[in-house]
Amino acid sequence: VRFVMSGGASAISLRPGGAGISLRPGGAGAGAPGVFAAFAMGSRPQAPTESSAKKLNAEDVIKYDADFLRQFQERYKEIPVELATSPVEVVINEVNSEALATMGAEADEQWGKKPAEPEKGDKDWNEKKAADAAKAAAKAGKKAGKVDLTPLPEGTEGATIVKAANAWSRGGADDDTTKVTRAVKSILNKITPEKFDRLMEQLLEAGINTAATLSETISIVFDKAIWEPGFCGMYADVCLRLSKELPEFPGESADGKPMTFRRILLNTCQEEFEGAGKAREELATVSDAAERAAATKRVKMRTMGNIRLIGELFKKKMIAEKILHACVTDLLGAPGSTPPEENIEALAGLLTTVGKELDNSPKLPKEMMEGYFTRLQALADNAALDSRVRFLCREVIELRRSGWIPRVKKLEAMTLGEIHAEAAAAGLMSPAATEEILFPEGPGGSDGIGGDWEMVGKDGSVGDGSSALSGPYVAAKHKAAMPTEKEKAKRDAELRKLAKERAMAAVTGTSTASGASTSSSSAPGAGTWDEEKVEEKCKSAVNEFVQVADVKEAVLSVREILEKAKNAAFALDAVLSAFVTHVVDSSNEKHRDLCAKLFVQLRKESDLNVSESALADAVGEPVAGLDDIAIDTPMAPKLLGGLVASLIIDDALAATFIADSAVGVEDVAYRREYVAAVFKELKARGKKGAGAYAADGGVDVAGLLAGDPEFDSPLAEFLEKSGLKELA
Repeated sequence: VRFVMSGGASAISLRPGGAGISLRPGGAGAGAPGVFAAFAMGSRPQAPTESSAKKLNAEDVIKYDADFLRQFQERYKEIPVELATSPVEVVINEVNSEALATMGAEADEQWGKKPAEPEKGDKDWNEKKAADAAKAAAKAGKKAGKVDLTPLPEGTEGATIVKAANAWSRGGADDDTTKVTRAVKSILNKITPEKFDRLMEQLLEAGINTAATLSETISIVFDKAIWEPGFCGMYADVCLRLSKELPEFPGESADGKPMTFRRILLNTCQEEFEGAGKAREELATVSDAAERAAATKRVKMRTMGNIRLIGELFKKKMIAEKILHACVTDLLGAPGSTPPEENIEALAGLLTTVGKELDNSPKLPKEMMEGYFTRLQALADNAALDSRVRFLCREVIELRRSGWIPRVKKLEAMTLGEIHAEAAAAGLMSPAATEEILFPEGPGGSDGIGGDWEMVGKDGSVGDGSSALSGPYVAAKHKAAMPTEKEKAKRDAELRKLAKERAMAAVTGTSTASGASTSSSSAPGAGTWDEEKVEEKCKSAVNEFVQVADVKEAVLSVREILEKAKNAAFALDAVLSAFVTHVVDSSNEKHRDLCAKLFVQLRKESDLNVSESALADAVGEPVAGLDDIAIDTPMAPKLLGGLVASLIIDDALAATFIADSAVGVEDVAYRREYVAAVFKELKARGKKGAGAYAADGGVDVAGLLAGDPEFDSPLAEFLEKSGLKELA
């Protein structure tokens, strides 16, 4: 907008054109009346029209005298309808009032508007409208829960965030019992046979150090066992381990007996067993059919899970045999009566789990088991019972007749090693043979390049074997293929014959047709295997032994290595070290026990010359390195401690080895853990008490396990926590 003086008077001039609104008389263009048509032409006085004016161009300027414009002042005091509803920013109306209010002084300057100062008592309608719109927007924002995210001007400090005194945090308000319970649930949710040993160490260190946490832990383990019957055997192992490791707590009952894991667990099983009948009676009070069916299923699962757990605990020697007979008698009911179908089903499950152990028990008279199965046969012939229950009884009877060997093996939790061993046994093929069939070597060598192998390019030309990925796939020309059933049977017969000949050679010392080496024809250390070959054979022997778990076969493998090695002393050290190293690396207690049995048997084989000093060197080397090994393998102190204890119990090592080996461990925590593991195993399985073994070995417990008072717990407290009070 600009003012042009015309004849000494002020005139307003607006340049027409563009997409905006023009104050040109007649509107925005010829033949197209604009929003100002009524304003400019509808009343007197009128501006010059298009017909009376010359043809204007977009660049022309229309001039209006100030006197001409003042003529409209008194006639038009209200905004025209066209302008009141116009969304154009230059027009001040209700549509644009809110936007104009936010533009502030910048908008006023842009459009040349100067804020008027109304007289006292006057009210600006536009100002009121803007204020009302702002209040309505603020109210709507609060209702919608919106937050003003308008950035603050530069240099302005925002509000300071003040932390509340009782701020919420996950687990912050939980007591120690709740935290331990959460940790126990987390560990048991992740436990599998493959991770059993590692997670059991975490469970023992979860902080189960009060009677309340002990009871809560037993409740969690019990619930997991009865709701996951496929893992019931594994949870029985958990119970066995916890019963050995967890300490006793002062009793809260009137009899004053201490609270132990075993006692609370057996009480829980008994209460569940005795409460099954009452739980079934309460089902009749449920009116809704669907809810009653779901409750019936839950009661049945709990009952069968509890029975299965009782059987597994009996197999782990945690439940006495007389308790099992009491359970069987209770489930059968009075002589001549017909027990409920639920009891018969539970009895069938219990006998399926522990029938073999009860049948072979020297304490149980044969007449008692015969009486049980006589009653079971009568139930199987009872036509009044449901056919499903009668067939359950028949299956148990047939299972006993077949020597307790089931026709179909039940699915149970297994480790990967057990799965592989079972697959190899089912296919009558060793894992090595399976791998050889799936990935056969080329005639030119183990790398598959050379010999009869050919690399065919995209054009069909034969290359030099430098690349196996050049061109489309062409089948290899080697002769290796999957064996037929006849070939499998032939190979298996040869392997069995070879194993039998090796066993006969070990016993008689005579040569065999297959060329097996004997003690008379080949003395230890007179072979041709170098150190690299010996180490390779040691690894193979270890892997085969932990899968097959055959001590006799492992002894034969060790004898073969010693006979064919150039250096017998190196071979013996390599064999023993390979087994000890595997125990540490695998962190598997079953493998540790297997290696202990093998070492004891090797000590008994006089022709192998496995001396006590050789065994002590092989075991003592990783014990001396516990300061470094335990960082990567936290279970190493306990594994090596258990191995040493087993060798001492079977007289393969002297008790003096305990102190001699522990001296080399610098870290007091690792030294204590190792020595405690030795004495705990001696206390649990030894021929005498832990104190007697310490006296025989001359172990100065106070001097050996003394620590820094500032960093280490008192020795008496450590021994009490480890269950070794007698050593204090």
